[in-house]
Amino acid sequence: MNYYYIDFENVKTAGLKGLDSLPSCDTVKIFAKGGSDQLKFNDVKTLMAAKATVAIEDVVTGTKNALDFQLLADLMIDCVKRAGMSPAPKFIIISADHGYDPAITQMKKRSVNNVYRAVSIKDAENGNFAGREQKQAPKQAAKQEQKQAAKQEPKQTPKKAEDQKQDEKPAQPAKKPQRRAPAKKETPASAEAVSVEKPAKKPSTRRVHSRTINKADKQDKNPQ
Repeated sequence: MNYYYIDFENVKTAGLKGLDSLPSCDTVKIFAKGGSDQLKFNDVKTLMAAKATVAIEDVVTGTKNALDFQLLADLMIDCVKRAGMSPAPKFIIISADHGYDPAITQMKKRSVNNVYRAVSIKDAENGNFAGREQKQAPKQAAKQEQKQAAKQEPKQTPKKAEDQKQDEKPAQPAKKPQRRAPAKKETPASAEAVSVEKPAKKPSTRRVHSRTINKADKQDKNPQ
């Protein structure tokens, strides 16, 4: 169930494109100034053949932007009356006037997220909504969901590049401790290699027997 609010003074008959494909549960309200001659005979035939409920709202003139204000007032009344419906209906303004966009933005701030603007009924059916904020609405909703999910998850401190590299390396088995070879004992030098200096012999102080000396002396004295 959708509600269409057509700014007829702005879009003329081009805004009615797609009216013949609307289901009977939809409602179309055409806002036009009194005495307007913009509606052609073929458009009247289209309105009469439409399955959707069609109503023509006569706008009270006399002030600037009177049609825009009355259109928005009617839209807000319908929003309040149909609040809480499931599924929630869409309220779509059919106009090329960007002046409606600030009002739609304000409604979104008040959690009224089912108000849109399109340049024709056909564009609205295809999801081609006008206004930069409305085009980005689905993306923004997805980003908000991601932000909320990120807030609920515990924050993780970013690891340093070295720590990340260590995590990526496969774990290596611990090396077994190597046994050290026993230290070689130094063998003492052989007896031959060691030079031992013998003490010098002292001259003998032994006394020669006096008899022997005397005998020799006598032989020298008495030669034969």
